[in-house]
Amino acid sequence: MGRYRHTVDAKGRIFLPAKVREEIGTSVYVTKSLDPECLSGYTSQQFMDIRTQLSKLPGTDPVVREMKRQVLGEAIGCDLDAQGRISVTDELWSQVGIRPGDEIYIVYLYEKFEIWPAAAYDAKRADRGSALSEDLSRYAVTGV
Repeated sequence: MGRYRHTVDAKGRIFLPAKVREEIGTSVYVTKSLDPECLSGYTSQQFMDIRTQLSKLPGTDPVVREMKRQVLGEAIGCDLDAQGRISVTDELWSQVGIRPGDEIYIVYLYEKFEIWPAAAYDAKRADRGSALSEDLSRYAVTGV
């Protein structure tokens, strides 16, 4: 529902556009994405829904355990400050190769948003194609 380009400030904060803030509220969760090049941000409700779905999957499955570690274990709660910014940890930024001063895209997808290094997203946009025709109905976890 929108793509916005911003810069990470010296303290690791990013500004969320007014349109995004209006719809997601004042508190979000940011975590690793299923796409290794970016981070995902979720509304509190969406993140709790994902957590509930993942908790119902079998803990004996090593893929499920790893997904829980990556999505739930790496998550941080972020409250928007008075200027509409969230602060992301250096550790999460480093996992996607982002540093203070870097240009990023915030890609707003209604109940969630993605944070991409600008160069990585530009490359992904240039390489789009077959993924749009994939059948995703085989996956039981929704919202990710």
